[in-house]
Amino acid sequence: MKEDLSSLTIKKEFAGMIKESVHDVFLTFLSLEVTPGPMITKREDDLYRPPETEVTVVINFSGGIHGGVHLASPLHLALQLAANFSGEEYDTLFGEAGDGFGELGNMIAGGLQTRLSDRFGAIHLTPPTIIAGKDYRMQYKSNFDSIKQYFKSGGGPFYVEFFFWAG
Repeated sequence: MKEDLSSLTIKKEFAGMIKESVHDVFLTFLSLEVTPGPMITKREDDLYRPPETEVTVVINFSGGIHGGVHLASPLHLALQLAANFSGEEYDTLFGEAGDGFGELGNMIAGGLQTRLSDRFGAIHLTPPTIIAGKDYRMQYKSNFDSIKQYFKSGGGPFYVEFFFWAG
């Protein structure tokens, strides 16, 4: 029998895993502290308008749990984080800066994958995909649940979304 992932208790547990993964990546690879903000939970078909972001990294999950992770931020923060990660300065997202920001999303997703695999078995990740621009919407399956965990950094706000279905 598949585990019910719609309870607020398990969503709070998943949000804790996101916070741990983000903290580990930011401290280890960027030497930056981040402050967790609110957690927003919703079903895909619930109305919700997130804060404006200009860059989103998407990493999908398959296997023991279906869904994935989004790392979303304003463009200036994505460039700053990519610069902190590589030690280089960037004025455009695509190319090396995009690779760096995508890898940060990938490491956050990997941290979540590790924490979830203990409970749900093998989980496979796709390579990161970057979506950029001010006017876009994303949609995933309507039976997926979603947790958006917000964070504040010295360079601005960002969020990590975990969208999921136990399959």
